[in-house]
Amino acid sequence: MILAKSRGKLGSLKNYLGLALSVRATISDSKSDFHKEFPYVIPPIYRKLADELLVELHLLSHQKNFKKDSIFATGLIEIFSKFTSGYKPSEHVAKLFNAICNCNGYNPIEINSASEQLLSKVKSYTKEDPNAFLSELNIEKKANDYYSRINAIGIYKFVSEMPSFKDGKEEDINKEIHNISELLGYQYSRVEKDISMYKSNIEKMKQALEIIELNLTSK
Repeated sequence: MILAKSRGKLGSLKNYLGLALSVRATISDSKSDFHKEFPYVIPPIYRKLADELLVELHLLSHQKNFKKDSIFATGLIEIFSKFTSGYKPSEHVAKLFNAICNCNGYNPIEINSASEQLLSKVKSYTKEDPNAFLSELNIEKKANDYYSRINAIGIYKFVSEMPSFKDGKEEDINKEIHNISELLGYQYSRVEKDISMYKSNIEKMKQALEIIELNLTSK
């Protein structure tokens, strides 16, 4: 009986290792495709962003309950644009985004279009308008209840672009984010945590770029 249990554990371990190796190989394939499409040296300060987005999009592409909706597209564009601020050469920025998307089966043109359409629409919204839109979006999602931090940033950007909250108080903005999170079926505590982390990382990125700029000008 003990031997049977040991064999069972060994089999489970083999299955686990096989799955882990399979996932790693698949990520390696994505990275290989990425480097073929983007054969340029990425400045060290932006390298972590590229790697994290590449891996995250890869993992999301394997989630059956995940859907690339306009909130996700907006969040992805927002994260990428904020964390590639100051990237040089500037003509590589679009190529970098395209490569990160393409190597994971995402269409960068569709992502950009979905984000642009949503942000264009939200600029004319009153406080009441988003509810109908987001309720409809949630109905379309149906079984899609898979949460990603990218969606949280999409919600944050969505609210930030609404005229009613452009110069609003932090408390009012957070209430609206809470409301939208519930409409989309997301746990607000997770959304709030990811937005807070995002803001903190943006500030750290700005400080790092300022230090780099100071070092360059002092030489």
